[in-house]
Amino acid sequence: MMAHHARVADHDHADTCREPLGVRWVLLIAMIALGARVGWGLLRFYRGGDAVLLEFPDEQQYWLMAQSLWLGDGLMDELGFRATRMPLYPGILSVFTGIRHGIYIATALHWLLGAAAAVLTAGVARAMFGRRVAVVAGLLVAFDPFLVFFSSLLLTETLFITLMLALWLAVWPAFRDCDRTIGTRRWVLIGLIAAASVYARESGLGLVGAMLAVLVIWRRDRHAVMGSAIVAFLVFASLLPWAVRNQQTIGQLSFLTQRGGISLYDGVGPQATGRSDLGNIKQMPEVRGLGEVEWNTFFLDASFDAIRRDPVRIIRLAGTKLMRMWNPVPNVETYQSPWVRAVAACWSIPTFLAALIGIGVCAASRTARSRGALLLLLLPTVYLCLLHSLFVGSIRYRLSAIPLLHVLAGVAVIALWDRFLLRRKPQELPS
Repeated sequence: MMAHHARVADHDHADTCREPLGVRWVLLIAMIALGARVGWGLLRFYRGGDAVLLEFPDEQQYWLMAQSLWLGDGLMDELGFRATRMPLYPGILSVFTGIRHGIYIATALHWLLGAAAAVLTAGVARAMFGRRVAVVAGLLVAFDPFLVFFSSLLLTETLFITLMLALWLAVWPAFRDCDRTIGTRRWVLIGLIAAASVYARESGLGLVGAMLAVLVIWRRDRHAVMGSAIVAFLVFASLLPWAVRNQQTIGQLSFLTQRGGISLYDGVGPQATGRSDLGNIKQMPEVRGLGEVEWNTFFLDASFDAIRRDPVRIIRLAGTKLMRMWNPVPNVETYQSPWVRAVAACWSIPTFLAALIGIGVCAASRTARSRGALLLLLLPTVYLCLLHSLFVGSIRYRLSAIPLLHVLAGVAVIALWDRFLLRRKPQELPS
């Protein structure tokens, strides 16, 4: 049966370039995604009032840094540190800090970005598998309750997901057309989107690097090497002004942030349980009075020391973190009502199972195109699992991989639909 499904996917591949998604489908996916996000956001504001405006500590920190930037004090956090976060997201938020009801307007921007992510997911799915998979994948992202929920939070997730999907859509031709040379303008576009992704979230640098490494290994030709070099150069060049700024501000040529140390300690320190405890860690007497660079160095040294002292504990913690990250129901205590847990489980479990079936369909395919698509779609999941085996685990940190898993779920839905409901042979599928 899996081989049959693979032939279905292969047939869809053959017709991909001849079946545009269509304006009506694009508008429908966008409007459903936007409606779901606006509806939930307005309900959340109505029921929670001011208490939900900046509900989580990271939201409060981003808004504080945005205010600091708008007032001309630079990206200063609650501790007075100036290289805590990458600057793109606080920079965007800073525009809204000087506006009345700016938090509401900034949230509305997130709703639009969330709708754009649904359309971009459909674009990725159409480019890889055709229009029917694209419609299913786009609608899955549009309705996904976790993506809908986080689109009303002032966090980097929604922006980063949208940028990552744009990056995947831009880079797919390099995976798809292994026999063709990709033009310089395409590589420059990939480089610019990659740079924006890193400026939004520093962990994006590792994902971009992994994507380029996989691309070079997959294609094994000089065009991929040269193109990847262009992308890497553009990302490096874009980070130079930020690094120079950090040199002038904190006294260290830092291309990313000074947050890595405390984030790693949060995940592997003696107190680590798999969940975040940054509030208490920041109050440790050992770091009081330390400067920003010294603070980061202290936590990095303490983290590496904890890993060396008890590697077995780190391995056990990795399992706990991954279970938290892929938990089908929320981990946060304030979202543990039976209704919330039921909705989350009824959504997560079937979509995860569908994604697994989609993996099997693609893996059973005889075409390099299907295998290349599978490789690219699974890359963020593998990367995030490896990353958060060390850093803390949270549902929030899996979100970047979810739209691409929905593409695989779309492959499964179409394959199962054709096999059991339409009972079509692969050659009878419409283009």
